[in-house]
Amino acid sequence: MGVAAAATQALAADPIEVKISYNQPETSPGWQEVMKVFGEELAEKSDGRLKPVYYPGEVLHTVADGFRATGTGITDVTSAWPVYQANSFNLFLGTELPLALPTSDIAAVRALNELYPEFFKKEYERLGVKLAFNAATPGYDILTTKPVKSVDDLKGLKIRAAGGGITEIVERLGAVPVTMTISDAYTAFQQGVVDGIILSTADQVAYRLHEVGKYNYRIGVVRVAIPQAVNPKFYDSLPEDLKTVFDEAALNAAYNYQKMYKNLTASALETMKEEGIEVTEATPEDLAKIEKMVAPMYDAFLEKNADRSPSGADLIEAMTALRDKYEGMSDTEILKLKDTDPAEGLR
Repeated sequence: MGVAAAATQALAADPIEVKISYNQPETSPGWQEVMKVFGEELAEKSDGRLKPVYYPGEVLHTVADGFRATGTGITDVTSAWPVYQANSFNLFLGTELPLALPTSDIAAVRALNELYPEFFKKEYERLGVKLAFNAATPGYDILTTKPVKSVDDLKGLKIRAAGGGITEIVERLGAVPVTMTISDAYTAFQQGVVDGIILSTADQVAYRLHEVGKYNYRIGVVRVAIPQAVNPKFYDSLPEDLKTVFDEAALNAAYNYQKMYKNLTASALETMKEEGIEVTEATPEDLAKIEKMVAPMYDAFLEKNADRSPSGADLIEAMTALRDKYEGMSDTEILKLKDTDPAEGLR
């Protein structure tokens, strides 16, 4: 064998590095149960031809810089969330309308996967990335220092919100939104700057906010889409069999993300019970009232996206159909679809 041929063979045998970065530390469930497992699956299913290189804890870039970091090759796979680039998105923001997605975490990611090719792919890829996999937070609930038994009890309360649509939701529920980062929320809550926080119950405990708030009002009013992106040059350069490996691992990661959140919510509720937090599930009547209160947000979305193709109306019709479809199915039934009827066209 000649020197050139030997060198070519050696290069062909070299594993392909996959830089996987993440905003949370390596001790977090998101890293341990999703991103690290994703990397391990890439290595295992590729027989070592894909070699994950891990960067948890924002060591390469911040979560808000996910699109730029992925698009420029600083990383190969990372969080790239529309909420941080809201001005660059139109239809994707429809997923963050109140009560738009199914109540089940598993059903929510299935719905996102079905919606993505037609409604979201074009504007997501316009930012120089491809979708690695979809994910979404659990529904947002409200934790307060004052008793809240119904939506009427929110009137006049100062509620911390992240901004954008979530801030508008708080306002439409009759409360006074106070926009601030999550890093400032604990101190503001503790000092009485705000009376409550709107955030998923899982994250309420993760950020220790239940040490201050003693009343958890469970409304699941909105989810936030938190997709992960992959660098297009990296993905497109993979041999076809390794693209298949990547696609399979990515789909599993999407559901692992949702399973993680489902378990974290159950654990958070148990913690709240042990620590005497009063948990109130919104009644069907209260949820119907909330739906009417936030309805103008749908009207505004429809008007803003009326002339697009597909339109905002097309998206809402599709989301509503999927929400209704999956409300009547168990998580086990939905998970089976991953293998029997996988969503196509994600990449």
